[in-house]
Parts: sequence; C-alpha cells; structure tokens
Amino acid sequence: MKSTVTLVFLLFILSASAGAQNITGIWKGYFVQKSFGYFEDRYRFEIQLEQLSNNALNGVTYSYKTTVFYGKAEMKGIYTKKTNNIVFNETKLVDVKIGDQSQPCLMTCYLEYDKMGSLQTLSGTYTSRNLKDGSDCGSGKVYLEKATESDFYKEDFLVKQDKKNSLANKANKAPVAKSAQKEVIKPKGVKPGAEENLVRKAPEVSEKKLDLPVAPPVPKKEEIVKVAPPDRKITAKPEILKKRSNDVVQTITTSAREIKIDLYDNGEIDGDMISVFHNNEMIVNRKILAHKPISFTIQLNEDDPHHEFVLVAENLGSIPPNTALMVVTAGSKRHELFITSTEQKNAVVVFDYKPED
Repeated sequence: MKSTVTLVFLLFILSASAGAQNITGIWKGYFVQKSFGYFEDRYRFEIQLEQLSNNALNGVTYSYKTTVFYGKAEMKGIYTKKTNNIVFNETKLVDVKIGDQSQPCLMTCYLEYDKMGSLQTLSGTYTSRNLKDGSDCGSGKVYLEKATESDFYKEDFLVKQDKKNSLANKANKAPVAKSAQKEVIKPKGVKPGAEENLVRKAPEVSEKKLDLPVAPPVPKKEEIVKVAPPDRKITAKPEILKKRSNDVVQTITTSAREIKIDLYDNGEIDGDMISVFHNNEMIVNRKILAHKPISFTIQLNEDDPHHEFVLVAENLGSIPPNTALMVVTAGSKRHELFITSTEQKNAVVVFDYKPED
C-alpha cells in the first residue's frame, strides 16, 4: 500500500511540473477572422511574450497580411498555470499601415497552451474592438507555435534571455576528465620551473596486451575514382509554362533533406483552382484550394539540389486573383508564403539544397 501511495504522489508531482511551463518566447502562426458570418480571412500573427514572476504577461504582437495590412501593438495579460489558459489584451498600437477603407482594431485573445513532444502551441479564439469608437471589429480563431526566430526584430527581454541562456550553457559544460589529460612524467632532479621542457610521455603498454585492428592500405591517388551522379531526367517545359510569365516569389536555401509543403486558400474559400508543376512535371492537377491543405513532400540531396515549383491558376475563383498560402516545413524551420497567380502570370518558388558545413 505504501508503494502505491508513493507512486501516485510521484505521478502527481510529475504532472504538476509538466503543466507549469514558462511561455516566454516567440510564437508564430495566424488568426482567422470570421466576417459577416459566412467567410473567413486569414492573417499572419506573431507574439513576442514575456512571462513575469507573478505569471503576468507582457510583450508585443504583430498582425500582417502581405502589403494589405500591418500592425504592431503592445499587449498585457495573465497566464493561469493550473489550467494552462492565457488571456491577453492589445493595449496600444505602436505602428499600423492599413488601407483607406479599414479601421484600426485591438484584439483580446483567449488561448490554451499545449505541448506535444517538441511542438508547443497556443490556440483559441479572439475578439476585437475598434480603436476609435469601441465598436465590434469581428472575432475568430488563433493558432500559434513556439519558434526560435522572429520575422521582425527581438524585443529587449528576449535578447537578455538569449544572453542568459548562452552563459548558462557555457557554465554547464562538463570539465575535461582528469584521466583524459596527458601525464607529465617528472624525472628526478628536475628544477622547479623547468617542467615545460619535459617530453610528455604516454604510459608504457606491453606489446603482448595489444590487439589492434589492421588498418587498410591507403589507395594511391590514381586508384581513387569519383563516380559522377546519374543524369536526372529533364522534363520538357509544358505549354502552360511557356505561354505565361513565370515570376519567382521566393528562393529558399535549406539544409533539410525533406521538405513538406501545404497549400491553402489565402482568405475566403471562393473556388480558386490550381495546378502545381515540380521541375516541369505536373504533381497537382486542377485542385481547389480550401482550409484542408493540398500536401506533398520532396527529397533533397547533393545529387538533386535544385527544385522549382510553379503554381498555375486554373481559374480566378469568385474573387480574383487566385491566392494561396504555402506553408513550407523544412526541418525545424517553417516558412509561410502568400502567393498570387493569374491567367497571365504563374508563381514560382525555388528550393536549393545546401548541406551544413
């Protein structure tokens, strides 16, 4: 009975410590605005968050959508550790760029912290109010993942935390084991201060005890032959890529050997239909963009380092032009690209593989 109680108590401690997370850091993702009850508009969203000693929250938010909208705001909130719930308000707009027909708004977010393996997320809902007259600006959903890099610049509290973590890592480095250090054998009669002139000797080992593997012979230079990689099949450029202009949206250099690509409609689901070509070969044929992604993966390596993806608009939907959100997961890095294509212009995204030094 005593062992059962001890085990239960131990599990309680582990669960309590797992729930009490420090959420200071960079959180990146998006919020989806429900407007007029029948369509959704997606914006990119970043929070730089500082958790204080009393679990109060301080920081800034960034909301942006290509060149249509950009806003930076100060925020304050509270983190309830028992329930992993977060509530924060944007208190002040620091910078904003909007169109003539738009109004600046401040958000209140109701989020829940979750951790699945190495993935940490904040998800929930938000409401918003007009900065000028306090009227309703709409509501929707929020999804964020913890990240290491910002799309902007790090706030001072994050820079200080990075320095503190760097110093802690250096202090925690294990000292060199004494047994791994070379032994200095002092002969008798050596005067103090003359040790640096001594020859460092390894302890003698009997030849009978040695059982070393035989090293293979080193080949001569003329015996080393470099095998050229096989020629990659070159696919002829399809007519649709010849007739329209092909504009490069972005070139991404990565050391990841596998890349996952998800394609969504960027904004209201209005029937945008696309085809996708990979190195001139069609891999997606006339599919409609929606909230459920069109997904595929590619492999990159030294023999096949260059990959071009061309997004072709098969129509313009009910709200031109054809717009897509491309989410690229390359190793631990995530990229979000906003892509526009028309009946005159295709959109090109290039990936170049470069292994780490």
